[in-house]
Amino acid sequence: MATSSDLLLALSRAHDLAAVCSPGDPRLAEALEDVRDAQRILGWVVVRVGRDGLRVGNELLSDPSGDLEPLRADLASASIQEIRFQDVMEPEVLEGFLRRLRATDDRGGAPRVSRFRGLESDLGLSFLPHRGPLPGMPGAIQELFGPRGPDLPPEDRAPPLPAPPPPPRAEAPVLEAVALEMEEKVRAFLASSGPKRAHAREEVLRDASGLKGARESVLLADMVELLAGSAGTDPEALELALDLTSSAVASQLVARLGTVREEGERARLVGIASLLGEEMARALADALGEARDRSQRRSYMDAMIAMGSLGRRVAADMVDDPRWFVVRNGVALLGELGGEEAVSQVTGALANTDPRVRREGVLALGKLGGEDAALLLLGMVDDGEAEVRAMACRALGALKVEKALRPLLRLLETDLDEDVQVQCLQALGQIGDPGAVPVIEKRAVRGLFSRPAREIRIAAYRALAGIGTPHAMELLEKAATDPDTGVRTVVHSLLEERRQ
Repeated sequence: MATSSDLLLALSRAHDLAAVCSPGDPRLAEALEDVRDAQRILGWVVVRVGRDGLRVGNELLSDPSGDLEPLRADLASASIQEIRFQDVMEPEVLEGFLRRLRATDDRGGAPRVSRFRGLESDLGLSFLPHRGPLPGMPGAIQELFGPRGPDLPPEDRAPPLPAPPPPPRAEAPVLEAVALEMEEKVRAFLASSGPKRAHAREEVLRDASGLKGARESVLLADMVELLAGSAGTDPEALELALDLTSSAVASQLVARLGTVREEGERARLVGIASLLGEEMARALADALGEARDRSQRRSYMDAMIAMGSLGRRVAADMVDDPRWFVVRNGVALLGELGGEEAVSQVTGALANTDPRVRREGVLALGKLGGEDAALLLLGMVDDGEAEVRAMACRALGALKVEKALRPLLRLLETDLDEDVQVQCLQALGQIGDPGAVPVIEKRAVRGLFSRPAREIRIAAYRALAGIGTPHAMELLEKAATDPDTGVRTVVHSLLEERRQ
């Protein structure tokens, strides 16, 4: 059986070999496969990088021979404070990470996170705060809000006290009998009124108190589900459900919501979750940080959104959390929840040192809209990370911000990133200003000295179709015989749409 030490030793060996082996070397391939084998056995593992070594949970991994130290030193040098091994990584992803880990070409004061762009989600990386100022708008916001995130890695703070061991769980037959009795009492409460209901309520609470002592949160979650299902026509049932909802019960209900795929059942559990107050909101916020797939994440988001003002308040608290993924989730929620203060609450995230948070902040502003959001987005087209610039272009186009014309044209002429150019062209097409046609034309038409990539050319023709001036349409007509099959297919489709 593999251990966390086995996983880290295998990773350390692959890290050493990546420094001396060229791509495809069988020794490196074998080392990478050893890491994958350990990962398959162990599943989800969180490794924290400290000055004294590598930790898994609260355990400092023993390294008497110093085998792990070179890996730890390079992780610390890259400002990585946490790796979350999630799904088993493909060999090329793992090799790419190790080679970038050894790189020493940081330039221009940019955060070291930029070295790992494209790999963060595969590895679940978290970084220490960037010590220098961020460029452009994020730097200006950083001056106002101060640095975001903790100054010390988690292991340099006092470790949490270990939780006491839980009492032994009741044997299955006994628990089944208790469950049937509890359900009978809850149904008696729902069917009664007046003094009988008050007595039934007291019986349920008394039995629940004993169950909390035995930590039978699964059974209590069943009772809360039963009560909350009647809450629409019975306010007293909701009141009792809230009394029974502890953090453990809320976590059980959140876990159920995360496993449901059938839409009707998912909607039912989202509705129940939305009624259960602060404990449920906090459990959902925690679960968002550990969500393993889009469906799970969407379910948790929907439940938080259904909570309205309570969900909005918890999301605002999340934005002040030192962990990047919690901030990102809070910003995403605020973008969907909206509200008068949402733009100002999102603004601070634009100064976060992690580009994934800034990207989510830009996405949120695109959903929130308004003059203040547009002004912030105009500043974000100069962000130091291409993915953030690209998302700012997309948001400006979606909002049809007319003031964005000049910044977008400048970006189109100067930014070499393909995704930025594609999003910039798309935004110009959505804004629809005829003055952009000459610059867009340069990205659409292949010349002797200009050969834009296919995706850029396609985006340019889409933009020309969106603007639709006579000259733009003439360029589209000419492109109907373009030698590039992909470009020609898209142009034919655009012309057909225009004719309809």
